[in-house]
Amino acid sequence: MKHMLVLARGNAHGFFDLAGRSVLGDIPCRLTVYTNDINAPAFAQSGEHVRVERVRWSDTAQIEQRVAALHAADPLHAIGVLDEKVMDLAAALRQRLGINGLHTQEAARFRDKPTMKRLLGVAGVRVPEFVDAGDRPAVLRLLHRHGRIVVKPNDGLGSREVSFIDGPVELQDWYAAHADAQGFEAEEFVDGVLYHVNAVVHRGVPLLTAAAPYLPGMANIDFASGSPFVSVMLDEDDLKRRLQAMSDRVIEVLGLVDGVTHMECFVTAEGEIVFCEIAARPGGGGIVGMIEAQYGVNFARAALLLEAGFGERVMPPSQPAPDTLAGLIGFRLPRSGFLRRVPAAIDFGDDWIRAVTIDHEPGGFIAAAAHCTDFVGSFVFVARDRGHFDERRVELTQRFNKALEVEPV
Repeated sequence: MKHMLVLARGNAHGFFDLAGRSVLGDIPCRLTVYTNDINAPAFAQSGEHVRVERVRWSDTAQIEQRVAALHAADPLHAIGVLDEKVMDLAAALRQRLGINGLHTQEAARFRDKPTMKRLLGVAGVRVPEFVDAGDRPAVLRLLHRHGRIVVKPNDGLGSREVSFIDGPVELQDWYAAHADAQGFEAEEFVDGVLYHVNAVVHRGVPLLTAAAPYLPGMANIDFASGSPFVSVMLDEDDLKRRLQAMSDRVIEVLGLVDGVTHMECFVTAEGEIVFCEIAARPGGGGIVGMIEAQYGVNFARAALLLEAGFGERVMPPSQPAPDTLAGLIGFRLPRSGFLRRVPAAIDFGDDWIRAVTIDHEPGGFIAAAAHCTDFVGSFVFVARDRGHFDERRVELTQRFNKALEVEPV
């Protein structure tokens, strides 16, 4: 039986579907799971084919040594990951050990923003104009051309360290705070609604593409305001077809053969679609759950099946019709504080609520959101249509906030 290593860094919630089942249970090969002490118990009941080993993610050298020893004693045929922060490690290990999958150069197309935009721009895909943030004169010229720019890490995720620059003074302040601008890029600000487009790809062919907007004012970048994070699936219409065509083209240019993608792009008021970035892993913050609620396909399970070489098992025998509209809401805090009262998951047992995640308890301290999915609690839910979705979004917000009490510090 084949043997796959799973680098299970990050929140263990991502390894469970809407029914609460471990996605590892469906992988038809032996699995060795590397995880930390906190998450290890969550994988204990994943199946007899799953062996769990504990690691410290900060000790990369030791992990590399252990993987090499594991491969020598019991050869690995694949290395699976769901977390962006270990994509590069997995790629380097595959390359070093001669294991199929994304190697370092291929992974860079989905990790390094300048690389992906350079390749796509040459192929005719509309991307933002961008320059290396280390080239200060070029950044200033970019600012003068567009009036507003965005500065972000080349390999960033979750909207961390993203800055919006509206003038020379703000740019000067940014450089004052970043003595070493290496590893950052500056790009034109694109005024439009941000969408995420997620695909399952087998042998270079997209089997399923799911698209959804982040609601304006409640998007990934709005975490500092404390607004909730909200997204709702897009109906099958012309915009959905155009977003899918963009996704198909990006996948073709970047050369993904087997895997899942999480692409973000802007749609301007004029209807132009502008690429933002793409990752070769499932989306975070409840996106996997909302897609599963809509289409019956769990992207975490799909990613691991594809990595393991079982792509033919990804799609269900008969794909459920999307007769409901699925979405998500995640609640974020603009200020740190102590939780005096926290909503209880048991109070959200409505049949239209498909998943509830509340990991905090009364008396605990919670820091202000510093990441797009730093949630106090989150929900995946369904509705009849967009108007009904908004009604239920408001209802959930009121119910959640009524049961939440935070003492600011």
